[in-house]
Amino acid sequence: MSRDRVILGATACLTALLAGCFVWYISSLPTHRPDFAMMWTGMQRANPYDQASLRTALNWESRYPVAFVYPPTALPIFGGLALLPMRFALTLWGVLSAAAMALASRSKWAPLLLLTPPVLWAIPGGQTSVLQGAALLGCFLLIRCPTVAGIFLGFALCLKPQIALAFLLALSIDRRWTLVAVAIGTVAASALLSAIMFGPMQWVEWIRTLPGFLSLHEGNPLLRRNEIAFGLPLWVRMFALAGGTGIAAGALRRGNLVEAFVLAAAAGLVGSAHAMGYEFAIFAPAAPALIAKRRWSASAILVFLFVPGFIWLGLPAFPFRFLAMALLVLAAAVDGFVMQPDTSQFTRGRYGKRSLGWRRV
Repeated sequence: MSRDRVILGATACLTALLAGCFVWYISSLPTHRPDFAMMWTGMQRANPYDQASLRTALNWESRYPVAFVYPPTALPIFGGLALLPMRFALTLWGVLSAAAMALASRSKWAPLLLLTPPVLWAIPGGQTSVLQGAALLGCFLLIRCPTVAGIFLGFALCLKPQIALAFLLALSIDRRWTLVAVAIGTVAASALLSAIMFGPMQWVEWIRTLPGFLSLHEGNPLLRRNEIAFGLPLWVRMFALAGGTGIAAGALRRGNLVEAFVLAAAAGLVGSAHAMGYEFAIFAPAAPALIAKRRWSASAILVFLFVPGFIWLGLPAFPFRFLAMALLVLAAAVDGFVMQPDTSQFTRGRYGKRSLGWRRV
């Protein structure tokens, strides 16, 4: 085992340990209202999409929105966590998310990402954004291992397909058919497992729940205040999704994998009808690589990750977060098409030292 991989593993363990201690402490506070509680409590119900039953079980104050809107493909993922006590399950989710973020970042500085506002927001709340960002970045970095990369992409599609869709489209444009097929197969396997474990009617219940959730989203000031691009017309979202996906595919074709990840993630967030401020944590694993490569997009991504004003100092989410997202897309597009690709990310052999694309930053 190489020295770099030992350092990477130790960094991932340290990051996971710090995150676990932090989540364990925060979860002990009586005022803590993590979104993870909705996932965990929903999985205790016969129908996780029964919003009235979920609100009664949680018994939260009325100002807190309560909803379980993850697709049935996510139920097998949450099902295992639901077997644990809620505090243990939340801590385990935070540990897994932090470890995955550190591994995807390939940086010995990964523990510092825990101090960035979106990650500080996402991990104690049990959000999926950190783990999803690690899976999606890993998908692109392991693009020459299509089976593994496809499983990562399929996992992300199972959790939040509206965000991961841009990655699937970009890879399809780049004709990565094996990877795409594995990703779709992973989603299909999760859907089948969900139907066996929880019943096929969960799909009907989920579809029936979506209009009510969108209405809740529009009528709740807490949700509106935290939205990345609230109120954008559908045609603008579709244009952003299509345009960002196309640019990401071009960067992917040139071999600028991290920049392609940033572009696809931004396209997914703007194109989604529900993307909150904590979703910026998706970008966290890419920050060390962008900084090390001295790309202009590193400066833009720091706006999200290291400047608390966009999250905590009261700046209106719209237009500030949307404009910051546009700046990030512009910078990543310049990087993806003007700069030379980082050829060290590509493989030298099927199982050689650099075959998985890991390179310590």
